Amino acid sequence: MNKDRMQGFAAGMLACLLVLGAGGSVLAAGRTIQVEDGITVTINGAKFSPRDVTGKEVPLFAYEGTTYAPIRALCEAAGLEVNYDTATGTAILTTGDMALAADPKAASYISAARARELALQHAGVSAADTVFLKSKLDWDHDHTCYEVEFYCGDTEYDYELDAVTGAVLNYSHELDCYDIHYSRGGHHAEKGGHHGASAGTDLISQEQAQAIALDRAPAGAVVVKCKLDWDEGRYVYEVELRGGSAEYECDIHAVTGVILKWDVDWD
Repeated sequence: MNKDRMQGFAAGMLACLLVLGAGGSVLAAGRTIQVEDGITVTINGAKFSPRDVTGKEVPLFAYEGTTYAPIRALCEAAGLEVNYDTATGTAILTTGDMALAADPKAASYISAARARELALQHAGVSAADTVFLKSKLDWDHDHTCYEVEFYCGDTEYDYELDAVTGAVLNYSHELDCYDIHYSRGGHHAEKGGHHGASAGTDLISQEQAQAIALDRAPAGAVVVKCKLDWDEGRYVYEVELRGGSAEYECDIHAVTGVILKWDVDWD
């Protein structure tokens, strides 16, 4: 089974019927067809937005009463296991109960819906404001967990929860909006080099960055590393903290002080 080939299979299916727009023309099998786009899918009341391996949103469309969608993105969000047999050219979909039938702990697993609910509670956002990307069972270092990914506004959330207890094992969130420009003092960032704000008065200080990170972390956490870096056309403070059995990694916009990324790992 080859999951990478499965991703190509889903992309290939859509490529055969290329959407050009609402009521647009599509060339397929030597003829022109009319399709309808703007299709919306919800999973348990939350909007679902399928994306490819690069994170780019994949459009859904309908043709003669049939809705076309990428297999992997949609099925994994619904809790199905997806594989691709390269020898036979077969997409293999397996329901969660069948995939877990051999696991003696399967009867104790929480549902995918419950995993999503717990992730939303931890993130402090409501289902009505989210767009789900994925919620699936996975095996990691001899334990089974749910991987849950969703968007809320401009922020992408990634969660890993214990499949039995529902405890949050790891989580991170990242601001997925890169249009913040270095506008203070008339400076503007440009791709390809450090042509934006210089490491001077336009940037918050290292001490301020550490204070922002410490304010977000639980009481008792300490900063073990803080450095200024250039990432994705902007200056960012990369801050690492330690508190108890947890390690925290934080990226802070060096001009605005906005937390762009927050990762937590437990030993």
